[in-house]
Amino acid sequence: MDILNKILSFILSAVFSVSVALPGRLPCLPGKLGTGLAMEGVYGLIGLMHGGPKTAGLVVLRGGEIVYERYGRGQNKDTPHAMYSGTKSVVSALVGIAIGEGKIKSVDQKVIDFFPDAAIAAGQEGKRNMTVKHVLTMTSGLPADGDETDRKWWESKDTGKAAFESPQVAAPGERFSYNSGAGMQVLACLVSRAVKMNLFEYAQEKLFKPLGMTSATWDAAADGSNYGGFGLSMTARDMARFGQLILQGGQWEDSLSPDRPRQIIPASYIAAACPPSERHPQFGYLFWTFNKYPNFEGTYEANGSFGQYIDVFPEWDTVVVRTGDMGWLFENAAAIGIKYLGFDSLLPKGLPLEAILGPLGRLDVLG
Repeated sequence: MDILNKILSFILSAVFSVSVALPGRLPCLPGKLGTGLAMEGVYGLIGLMHGGPKTAGLVVLRGGEIVYERYGRGQNKDTPHAMYSGTKSVVSALVGIAIGEGKIKSVDQKVIDFFPDAAIAAGQEGKRNMTVKHVLTMTSGLPADGDETDRKWWESKDTGKAAFESPQVAAPGERFSYNSGAGMQVLACLVSRAVKMNLFEYAQEKLFKPLGMTSATWDAAADGSNYGGFGLSMTARDMARFGQLILQGGQWEDSLSPDRPRQIIPASYIAAACPPSERHPQFGYLFWTFNKYPNFEGTYEANGSFGQYIDVFPEWDTVVVRTGDMGWLFENAAAIGIKYLGFDSLLPKGLPLEAILGPLGRLDVLG
């Protein structure tokens, strides 16, 4: 996969760079056409490699405003889409909000503080050292995806406590193990216990409503606790609002006091959440980074299965949301495309974004 990443990144970089240079060398080929040809070729290739166009929604924000929006596959701006693991980044935001309110002391607080009634099995005493940060960075030591042989917590009367009691496979902080099950359920229920509210209700009050997000639904387990690793659905526009909040360091303009933005999530938490953690070079507090690509340090995303992306590009004051069915190739193309065709100094000033993303709308979105 790393080799494929490098090969595709090189190809895309070369194509985009040449497309920008073409107008100067061929006066008869305007910059808009050169850019369009490059996008036609790149996204046409990606479509062929994936068996056809599969994007359902694409929303681009620049400076907090929608500058491009396109839908296909029978969806529109009001159609909620499953976020899958993108849910995890929202849970991370809720952790930050709870810390800002003093409901969670810090990311270094022990998880067992929230589950004092949990049974710690013999030989599992190290679990007492598990912190909120361990769970946020996927280093809790709880079973990774594919390793959960005992999923009794799914049907438990207290899914968070039962998930915390899952057999420990490593010491907290020892290694990165991606988890959508026990670890994330522990975190979701931890927040719920800390704030003494159902997690979805807390999200509605503290995050969704202040941002004007009205489309969200959140699946819950048998005990009524919302899943931490998946389960959220919302429109692409609402996903974009969430991305914009992260881009703005947790601040959001309050309609009642437009001159004094409201700090929804502590800025210090956002600053710590997006850089990579000690155990994984591309993973922070449930946010992925683009550090695997040259020149993309400081760019990050919420990432869900089947190609759900909320990509945040601070350097260009840009958020790109994509929903649908496609894998890692789209991630590469979106990142490299924004870098080389979006808003950097190589582009002619004032180039319409429609000229950049128009071919994507035709080739990668089913109308």
